[in-house]
Amino acid sequence: MFVGFVENQNRKKREPNEEPSSLFFIFLTGFSFIFGFGFFLLPFGAFFPLSVSVWAILILFLPVLFLGIILSKKTGFKILLAVFLSLLSGGNSVLFLGDSIGYSLGITAKMDVLPEESFLYSNYRYLFLRDFYLDDKSAGEFRSPLLVRKRSGGSVYGPVIRFQYKQVRSISGKEVKPPLYAICYSKDDIKCHLSSLFSGGIVLLEPLWDLEDLPFTKDSVYLVWRGSMDSEMFVKGVYSFIFFLFLVVVWAIVVYFSQNQGKES
Repeated sequence: MFVGFVENQNRKKREPNEEPSSLFFIFLTGFSFIFGFGFFLLPFGAFFPLSVSVWAILILFLPVLFLGIILSKKTGFKILLAVFLSLLSGGNSVLFLGDSIGYSLGITAKMDVLPEESFLYSNYRYLFLRDFYLDDKSAGEFRSPLLVRKRSGGSVYGPVIRFQYKQVRSISGKEVKPPLYAICYSKDDIKCHLSSLFSGGIVLLEPLWDLEDLPFTKDSVYLVWRGSMDSEMFVKGVYSFIFFLFLVVVWAIVVYFSQNQGKES
């Protein structure tokens, strides 16, 4: 009985025969991370403001990271590179590809809006007007540190920016409520121009400055004055799609060479 106990104690534990994951499985798993996370965040880039989209990236990335750590036991730590590439893919979808798709489909952009009806479309990211004029009598200029974000204990400021503004009026003479302003901004030593050839731009519901001695009411809406963004958005969409393909190619190269190195060793 004692001999049997000793033999059982020294007996080696049988290790399971686990074959390494196939090349195709590892590539497909990483591709699912990159494509899935990027595709899932496309609606955030097309529908939601940037502040919401950034939080969506940070929060939704955590389950992807945990899943990658779990799968690394089977596929190796190289899968964590795919997790990192998926983060880049998600950022690309929110900042560039989703923005381009939303603008092109009219999800985030509204065209040919009467100034007096602009309050109906202030939730859009881009707004372009018709039958309007820029009132030179209500024009002005000021300098202010760029207000990055507000905190409960204070505000975070960026560099000093030079702002110009003009109030947008309706040709029909109807009052525009809330007040609508066209603005442009640049570095402190460069002067921007509010071109009469443009018709709208990026909607700002909150100012980028923190000055109280300006003739703006709290409910004013601002348009960062821009020309047509069709060609810019098309180029943004093409380059962001190419960047997505680049991430997939990088992952494919990593999987191929890591598999070859494993065979040689």
